[in-house]
Amino acid sequence: IEIILENTGNDIVVSTTGKTSREVFEIRESKSESHEKDFLTVGGMGHTSQIALGVALGAKDKVVYCLDGDGSVIMHMGSLATVGSLENVTNFKHIVLNNEVHDSVGGQATVASTLKFCDIAEGCGYTLVSEVKTEKELISILPKIASHKGRVFLEIKVLKGARENLGRPTTSTKENKEAFESFVQS
Repeated sequence: IEIILENTGNDIVVSTTGKTSREVFEIRESKSESHEKDFLTVGGMGHTSQIALGVALGAKDKVVYCLDGDGSVIMHMGSLATVGSLENVTNFKHIVLNNEVHDSVGGQATVASTLKFCDIAEGCGYTLVSEVKTEKELISILPKIASHKGRVFLEIKVLKGARENLGRPTTSTKENKEAFESFVQS
């Protein structure tokens, strides 16, 4: 997540519920960065990509990175078809962190080990589709993703688990929403 955030510049980040959003918040805090560019999807598992898509459609002058999880994507797989069908969306970068478990709610296995997310995304109409497994591969693909004008789907294979002392956002969801709205409208 930190590598991705280092490469988003002034772009928008919409992150999935749970530990992913907690990490986004913590990383920004550790670098004394503002949270206004980030929408932390709290309590909306499965809806992250559609929230990010709505932002991308409404803010066509900004690039939107959707940090999603395998469990979230599986919950609403129809969202992949919705994104893929919209040829006028050129600013949407869908990044799926696939650890094959619902890490934020106890580590129960998902069915992600039996799915080929990249094949599904390509079949749905995403215009750039890739999978990475190493930090080196991620660093290598990020410039291509950033410059691509279309619907991007990147699956990152990651290990399950998180730090025991992973913090929680210190701002309220209302404060997050208001700061985010202000940034998107600017």
